[in-house]
Amino acid sequence: MKNCMKFIFVFSLSIFLLGCSIDKEDMKEDPGLDKSQKIEVSSEENPELVLNVIDNQEDVSEFVNTLEVDKWSIVDIPSNSTKGYMYKMYQEDTVKLGEPNTDKKELKQIATIITYKDSPYIEFKTKKLNLNFKVPKDVAEYLSNNDN
Repeated sequence: MKNCMKFIFVFSLSIFLLGCSIDKEDMKEDPGLDKSQKIEVSSEENPELVLNVIDNQEDVSEFVNTLEVDKWSIVDIPSNSTKGYMYKMYQEDTVKLGEPNTDKKELKQIATIITYKDSPYIEFKTKKLNLNFKVPKDVAEYLSNNDN
């Protein structure tokens, strides 16, 4: 019984330490943004007012490729940073086994990227995740231009 308790403790501790070490690594795993089908651009000051919509699949792919997700680094955003633009990303909801496959294709929001004015920082949000990143300078400049 004692050996079993030791094993459970060591196993739990190793999982905890592994999780902590992964927390500060760069964004190496693809967050699935390449599946996006529509992107709405709005200002953080007025998120209900859509400034631009990217819904042409070529333009959406170009936008996602320009983000250079593999070069993002997890950081803490300075407290004096001011939010800029918000990019809401949408894709079709997955048809689950047993559900009827209808022609009506409803888009669901899968992620939000919030930029920070005059800085290389972004906030990346999904339903289950909220992370802050430092992005390459050219990506920050691209995102600060709402005419994407």
